[in-house]
Parts: sequence; C-alpha cells; structure tokens
Amino acid sequence: MKNTIKHFFAVVICVVMLVGALDTVSGQQIHIPSWIKNNAKWWSEGKIADSDFIKGIQYLIQNNIMMVPPVNSTITKENTIPIWVKNNAGWWANGTISDSEFVTGIQYLINSGIIYISPGQNSTTNNPESQCDNFTTPADKETCLQQIEYDTKIKSSIASSTPYVIGPITFYYVGSELLPADDGKSILTIHFVVNDNIGQEITMSCPSQDSCNYALSDGEKEIPYATNTLVYGSLTLIPNTPKFVDWTFYDVIDTTKNYSFFVKEPWGTGSIPLKIQ
Repeated sequence: MKNTIKHFFAVVICVVMLVGALDTVSGQQIHIPSWIKNNAKWWSEGKIADSDFIKGIQYLIQNNIMMVPPVNSTITKENTIPIWVKNNAGWWANGTISDSEFVTGIQYLINSGIIYISPGQNSTTNNPESQCDNFTTPADKETCLQQIEYDTKIKSSIASSTPYVIGPITFYYVGSELLPADDGKSILTIHFVVNDNIGQEITMSCPSQDSCNYALSDGEKEIPYATNTLVYGSLTLIPNTPKFVDWTFYDVIDTTKNYSFFVKEPWGTGSIPLKIQ
C-alpha cells in the first residue's frame, strides 16, 4: 500500500513539473490575457480575417500585452498561414492545448515573416521606412511598408477628424462621399476610424439590415445601410488598436437636411452629426 501511495505522488510530481515546463518557452514565462482566446476562436472559425488576427497579435506583442519568447531555430519564409497554426488557435481557445503550444504557432508566424513586429513608438529612427531595409525578400519588405503605410494613414485620419465618444468607443468621423445613382438616389459612403478605449474587447454588431445597431438618420426617418466593412456582420475591436470602418447608404439624399449616424449598441448609444455636401 505504501509503495502504491509513493508511486502515486511520484506521478503527480512529474506531471506538475511537466506542466511547469510547458508554461515556459526558452526559459521565459508566457503571459497571455484570457480575452485573446475570443479572437483565436473566431479566427479558427473563419469569423475574422487572417489580416485582422495578425494585426491583433502584432499590437499585443509590440505593446508587451502578450509575451512571446524568441526562438533560435531558422524557419523558411512563407507568405501564407499554415492550417496547423489556425487549428492550434481553435484548440487553444477550447482549452485542448496549453498556452505554450499556442505560442509555438505564434513564434512560427513571427519567424516565418508572416507576422511582422515593428519597433515600438519610442523608436529613434527619423525615417520609419528604413526599418524595412532589414528584410531580405521583396515580399517581406512590401509587407513591412504596407503596415507602415496603414499605420500612417490611421494616425493622419485621427489627427484630421472630429472625435465622438460613445460608451467605450471613440468614433473619428473622417468624412463622407456622395455620388449620384439611378432613380434620383445617391450613394453615400461614410468613413470612420474607430478605437476601443478600454482594456477589453468590444464588438460592433450589424448582422443584417433588419437587425443592425447602426443607421443613418435625416431627422425624420432612419435609412438602413447598403454595405459596410464589418466582416460577417460584426467587428471585434482590440483595445487601443484603431481600425477603419466604412458605411454605404443608398437613398435619396437631401443635402439641405441635417444627417446623423446613429449608434445603438448594448455598450453605448449616441449620434454623430455628418457633413454631407
């Protein structure tokens, strides 16, 4: 009996040591906020695009929210995300695999050049594009330049926009475009930058025209959207990671009226006055 008990405790100690070893990579402790699992789950199910998942991981690593220890192995550069990485994300979100196994997939994306981690905001370089010179392949350098261009466009749009705070989200009204269409109607496109100001994810929801938390108002009636850039009817915002969001409306637009963009989310309601010319 005593031998059986000793054997049992020996097994338990071995398991605990193994779990402890899996929770570290390259001798460093892994720290992953639990809310990141939502993104991993949605990405594995195809509810958010590869680019949205990658940008989220980039932000988390750059701002030290998610710690991913480096690896020393050399990995061949790739342009696409292997299916096993997406499978890993889904299994991790469901609790099937450990944090360290999920981080292994993220490390692979970084070392294969699929995820580019740019220097932090305190970088002393005067020419942001010079940081892309370290990449050896044209594809890697182009990805780096595109990320810099996107970040620059976001910052420029925020600087020139009027901010409207609704609940935890700041809507930066960038502007609108009005084009003539058939039957006396017009196509109105409204451009926003949206930013999640709190430390947890917020979802913008608009599954269909009949069930949408956003609408255009002319002061007398609400006009449903024609198209928008919310993927699969929703957009999950990562804290302090601004994104472009466009809305298009097809209706008779009278520029003499005062139009507003309505937000009617569970996390906040409000209206944003629009300048339409």
